[in-house]
Amino acid sequence: MFNNLFGKKKITEDTEFTVDFNDALIRYMGYPGGEIEYTFKDKKGRVIPPSHAFEGAYNEWKNIQSVWDKRSVIFSALDDIYLSKMTKSQIIERFVIDRYPEKALMFHNEFVKDDNLEDPDYLAALAKCYFFLNKLDESVDFANKALAKEKDHKKAQIILADALHLQSKHDEAHQIYEAVIKNSKLSSWGKDEINVIEIIDFNNDILHSSVYAVGLLSNEQTDEITWDRAAEEFYHCPYFRSQHAFWLLNKGESLRGMAKLLTCAQEFPWFKDAVINAKSGILQFREQMGSDDLWENELNYLNEVIKVANWESAE
Repeated sequence: MFNNLFGKKKITEDTEFTVDFNDALIRYMGYPGGEIEYTFKDKKGRVIPPSHAFEGAYNEWKNIQSVWDKRSVIFSALDDIYLSKMTKSQIIERFVIDRYPEKALMFHNEFVKDDNLEDPDYLAALAKCYFFLNKLDESVDFANKALAKEKDHKKAQIILADALHLQSKHDEAHQIYEAVIKNSKLSSWGKDEINVIEIIDFNNDILHSSVYAVGLLSNEQTDEITWDRAAEEFYHCPYFRSQHAFWLLNKGESLRGMAKLLTCAQEFPWFKDAVINAKSGILQFREQMGSDDLWENELNYLNEVIKVANWESAE
């Protein structure tokens, strides 16, 4: 009677949040193109959607615009349930793709055991971590160790190619990319035209590589919308972020390009290319505008990073 009189509290689902949640969950777990089943219940045993199960994250998510920051909020919420159940390789990747490669390396240094270094998945994850820290020699070393244990390990192949490419070993890198493409599902799609995003999208699991993506995007025909869509895949990569900024600068989008370059340098202060070019860009802007006040705090920050890293000779 009382239910009829006052009505039951309706459990509504925010379908947009559920889409984002499902996408974040498969990335968090490292299952491209897969589906992860879950059931969340309230204290009364009623099945509830993710927006109710993670109400705090949902409320924060509603006030965020960028895909990567929304994803990060969901990642943090997922930690409460899943982090303790994940493998060490999954944890390393979880931190790396959430823009915390330093935290991933700290986790490795604190919790690594000898048997982890026999696991190709862990070795590939570690290679990925070192790549995003711009420690290319270490990245190549661990990727090769992973491939020595599993010669067709796809993640190890991709990160090895990425690291080799940034070491200017382009022929070796491209041979690996071609092998990955050849062994992917791309050949069986039967499509007349395949766009850049379809190739690099995590869920399609063809060639999810920030370096390969930059190569495909770096031409005059690529539009800003495509770059922005690719950024949703690779915002955790300082190389991609800096190249996106350079592309904007070359297109005459000076303020947007500088803003992207500065945020990249601030978020990844170990990425020399972004730091040095951000400082150079500020100095050029000051000269053009006839002002020594532009981006003063940012310039002081960059000068300190350069000093600590002993990069003065690269300026």
